Amino acid sequence: MNSLIKIENASFRYEGTDRFAIKDVSIEFDRGRIYGVVGPNGSGKSTLLRMMNGLIPHFYRGEMRGRVLVDGVDTRDASVAQLARKVGLVFQNPEHMFFSETVEEEVSFGPRSIGMSESEVSESARSSLEEVGLWEVRKRSPWSLSGGEMKRLSIACILAMRPSFLALDEPTIGQDALSKDSLTKILRDLRSEGRGIIVVTHDLDWLSELDPDEVVVLNRGSVYRKGTPGEVFSDLRGLVMSQLIPPVPYLIERLCGRCLDVRSIGNV
Repeated sequence: MNSLIKIENASFRYEGTDRFAIKDVSIEFDRGRIYGVVGPNGSGKSTLLRMMNGLIPHFYRGEMRGRVLVDGVDTRDASVAQLARKVGLVFQNPEHMFFSETVEEEVSFGPRSIGMSESEVSESARSSLEEVGLWEVRKRSPWSLSGGEMKRLSIACILAMRPSFLALDEPTIGQDALSKDSLTKILRDLRSEGRGIIVVTHDLDWLSELDPDEVVVLNRGSVYRKGTPGEVFSDLRGLVMSQLIPPVPYLIERLCGRCLDVRSIGNV
């Protein structure tokens, strides 16, 4: 595997706080794979994302131990702008960051800000909008879009900068079933193209349908468990202990299994 992101014994405590938000975490993320990162509120999920794209330690101040390597470079030694070319972060409420008059101008801002030529900007804006199905609305205002379209626009804004990795913070919040299905297809297509995807979410039903390659469970700032979806989602007790609601298919499977056990006992 070609690990783009390597986190080695990393810990981080925000300035003015006593507790480490992330504690001694070691994990690797590879290209061409989808990762789900789950855990209760305060488990360190958003902090982990910020460490990957350099917002920690360059923007959020505090005590950082261990190291985070992106394409072999320590994030302490690279600027946020340099890291944005490698790891693109889609925020939970990206619509709060829109400021351009049209969808096309919004998507063009990122690649222009990192020094792409105007021809590259135009090409990148078009390809990213086509990838998320928004090219036909490129002349509309971002604020005229539906919630699902806004989410896709936020993804296009990041894709336009051509990062190798895409990290999304709670991408399904406020999204209807149709928007979730559209997001699922986009992320699977990106994986097929060789991009790495990291999704932080509480929505384990949607994550199960996304079919990630690996799921990481965080609890109290540490890695509680990691494994395939089948391994993690089948551990219903562990999920409940981590204040997570298991995906419905796994709950049904467990309940049906118990029903069969009871029936078999009754037939003895």
